[in-house]
Amino acid sequence: MFVEAFRRLAPFARVDSYRYVGFGSVYFSDFSLFHRALGFVEMISIEATDDVTVQSRFEFNRPYNSIKMRFGYSQTVLPRLSWEPRTIFWLDYDTTLTLDVLGDVSTICNKAAPGSVLIVTVCIPRPGAIKDSEENDIATPIELLKKKLGADLVPPNLESKDLAGWGMAAVYRMIISNQIQEALKQRNGVLPQNSKIGYDQIFNFRYADGMKILTVGGILYDEGQRNVLASCGFSDLEFYCSGDDFYEIETPLLTFREMRAIERDFPDGMVPAQIPIDKEDIDKFRRIYRFFPTFAEADV
Repeated sequence: MFVEAFRRLAPFARVDSYRYVGFGSVYFSDFSLFHRALGFVEMISIEATDDVTVQSRFEFNRPYNSIKMRFGYSQTVLPRLSWEPRTIFWLDYDTTLTLDVLGDVSTICNKAAPGSVLIVTVCIPRPGAIKDSEENDIATPIELLKKKLGADLVPPNLESKDLAGWGMAAVYRMIISNQIQEALKQRNGVLPQNSKIGYDQIFNFRYADGMKILTVGGILYDEGQRNVLASCGFSDLEFYCSGDDFYEIETPLLTFREMRAIERDFPDGMVPAQIPIDKEDIDKFRRIYRFFPTFAEADV
């Protein structure tokens, strides 16, 4: 899905001229995909470790020499980057929303070149009463959220029922969006009107990967680029979400044979009734089959 969206950045600049900044881990899956599909060459992976042995493992697993490793916490590394290139930032955290995450968001919004993309992924904590380890008592999720982020960042009049289901994801998205707007407000204070920086949300994904995950992001542009932004056609993407609306990614449990059988009748045909699969799983697959990872099945 990201690849399809990034291809639409061409009105801003050649897509292969973009820099990519992410958290590669030892697998570098996103780096490999973006290089192969989009031609990204300048890439930076930020890894939060000062262990020399662990660092050598990251270096060993780099799929391309053009990936530059930056070791340290993102809060330290990001401010030291050069900011001239248009950049796609995917801050793919394995934590819940924190002040450090919001600080990274502010850093990028204050510095990134127009035409850059900012994407943030965070984990969603499970709802219900949670033990506060510092005070050794039980606190409600709202109380902990205010303690963790500050009461001024938490939407007023928030109630516990608002956090049921995917409610915390909606709250996180709102807090991240507010942080982006606040950072841009500060950046725009000294800029002329046609150079002020705006932000349009493109992604608002929800999915479960062991636990619930939120991925939200969009594009930064200056006011003089509104026509360029419109020509990208992001709103034509089937997974485009510009506000509170979200796109839930649900992956069906299907075998390779079942997927191939279903695909034979896509995109317009009806799936034959003799395929022994629930309609719900077929509908899930229909929504995402073009973006579904391709695997090889082999007997060992």
